[in-house]
Amino acid sequence: MKSTTTLLTTLSAFAVSPAVADFDGFFRFIGGNSVISGQRLRLNNSIPWTSPGVSHAPYNPADHFSRIYIHDTTPSLLYVVPTNPHPPPVPGYYALSGTEGVPDAYRLVQTYRPDEEGTVNLYKEWKVKKVHNKAKNETRLLLRYGNDFFDEWRWIAVREIGYTGAERWVPWWVKHSDANVGNLTTWDYDIADLELVEAEGPVNSNAPGGVEEN
Repeated sequence: MKSTTTLLTTLSAFAVSPAVADFDGFFRFIGGNSVISGQRLRLNNSIPWTSPGVSHAPYNPADHFSRIYIHDTTPSLLYVVPTNPHPPPVPGYYALSGTEGVPDAYRLVQTYRPDEEGTVNLYKEWKVKKVHNKAKNETRLLLRYGNDFFDEWRWIAVREIGYTGAERWVPWWVKHSDANVGNLTTWDYDIADLELVEAEGPVNSNAPGGVEEN
């Protein structure tokens, strides 16, 4: 572990609620380290799971940002917004995968078969924690999952090496416990947070990141 710095010390928390309805946007890391802080997550092929993450600049324009849609009728689901010309025939979801079997630890993934036999995916209880920065008079939307009454779960950014040998930082939702201390002590990670930020342009498969922005 690289850092145990407490995040968002200037922010005051509001209640945790179901995710924001009719939301179209992206994930963004807050804190962690200089490589990832403030950067939106992009899709990368993490062996063997498909996880959004952040790599070092310069960024490949063909690596699209992981875009999210939250429908008003299903505010606790995070839908994948397809950014390529041929979207899959079934809806995609953002989920927390426990398929790797690490106790009290789940990798953020993109999946089109969340209930497939042999997988462990949590995807039906996404929530948002609204926090207010008094100094800047701004509110952030921080992503959470399930009912964490004792505030024991948090996001971490785990360093891993992809297919090409490039370094990427991937979000995991974890609760530090005796059951996973053996795993976490061997990981290279930073404590971070995941913010939801609204899109400012439409999908454009040929544009850098898969979004048409000024």
